[in-house]
Amino acid sequence: MATEGTTSVAKPTPIAAPKRHWRGLLMNRDFMIVWGGFTVSSVGTALSNLAVPILALGLSGSPTMAGLVGAARLAPYLLLNLLAGVFIDRWDRRRVMIVADLGRFAALATIPVAYAFDSLTIAHLAAVAFLEGVGHVFSAVSHLSALSKLVPEEQLASANALNEVADSAAGVGGSALSGALIGLAKNSTLGAVYSYAVDAVTYLLSGASLLFVRKSFQEQRPADEQRSVMADLKEGMSFLWRQRLLRLLMVMVTLINFLQAPLNLATIVLATEDLDINAGLIGLILAAVGLGTVASAFTASWLRERISLRALALGSVALWAVAASMMAAAQSIVLLAAGVLVTNLLWPIFAVSLVTYRLSVTPDQLQGRVNSAFRTLSFGVEPLGLAIGGALIASQGPRFLFWGAAMGQLVIFLGSVATWRRELAPRTDTASLEDA
Repeated sequence: MATEGTTSVAKPTPIAAPKRHWRGLLMNRDFMIVWGGFTVSSVGTALSNLAVPILALGLSGSPTMAGLVGAARLAPYLLLNLLAGVFIDRWDRRRVMIVADLGRFAALATIPVAYAFDSLTIAHLAAVAFLEGVGHVFSAVSHLSALSKLVPEEQLASANALNEVADSAAGVGGSALSGALIGLAKNSTLGAVYSYAVDAVTYLLSGASLLFVRKSFQEQRPADEQRSVMADLKEGMSFLWRQRLLRLLMVMVTLINFLQAPLNLATIVLATEDLDINAGLIGLILAAVGLGTVASAFTASWLRERISLRALALGSVALWAVAASMMAAAQSIVLLAAGVLVTNLLWPIFAVSLVTYRLSVTPDQLQGRVNSAFRTLSFGVEPLGLAIGGALIASQGPRFLFWGAAMGQLVIFLGSVATWRRELAPRTDTASLEDA
């Protein structure tokens, strides 16, 4: 697609004939090592997702303090994402990932040690949560930015799909493992400490695996004059803003994440209070949805090779609006579960299409900054969406929130259709149109 300014753009190569690239990807030794480490560390992250609030409640007995610990874990996404992108484009990405993993291992390992000596405090837990968030920011952006150097462009969709598979499967497996550890321990607090110990080991294994990767995670760059952080940051953000399709996708994802952030909370409230459904059954439904998401991730690259980005992106938003309407109108667990399933099944397909396009059009020297800028805005609205959504659920009820999400996503769909037709299609060359 056409660009402005002096930064060159690597245009995505149109796919002449749909075909799978799984075999070549699975034979790619370096990618599979990185993918294996990513999978193991994702299991660890899922362990912490359950262990953090349980351990915080066990130590403090206060939901407010537990919320502050959770906020400390999310704070680096807002505070450091943009700066992380600048330094990831300057530093060796593999080294950044190794340091991030080993740093998380060292931080999390202090939790069981402190607990064994009866010196674990809520402040200690919050500090570790923050450090884990810092490590995740640097590791995730480095991993995403290095992907285009680890696999050929024609395998990017399949590589992204495998990452989605790993993330979804790790979410199911990690949550189940954490639940088992907590259930088998003498008490939930001790079980959460066990989860932290296992989580620490996953980061150690992930960091160690990267030592065996042979390929470079970035292009060789000339040692030119030192530039200011602000100049580098401005270059990445300017590139992202000038790319009209990337800009539209960023706005779409940001608004969608804002609307969907409180949906899980609304689902639980609707199920338990309005439909009088047992919490254990809700857990089984969410686990089944997680397994369905894994299956969806497997099909994501296959769909991306056969269906245009435009159709996948706009179709997902339209179906999300339908799913939210289903949940709003649900009078039984069947319709509510169907809406939850549709919502979650679409995310791997949408994410693989979007990330593959973003990686393919971004020059290597800007990958860190573009990815971090995109993620800062699109992920940064989730705490705001959850806070506002929680207040609406408390005052108006969960059905009101579901109807609001449905209407909001319908507006996003209509606005995106109009923008895509008016601003993108007339000014985009043939090659880019085939991809979009």
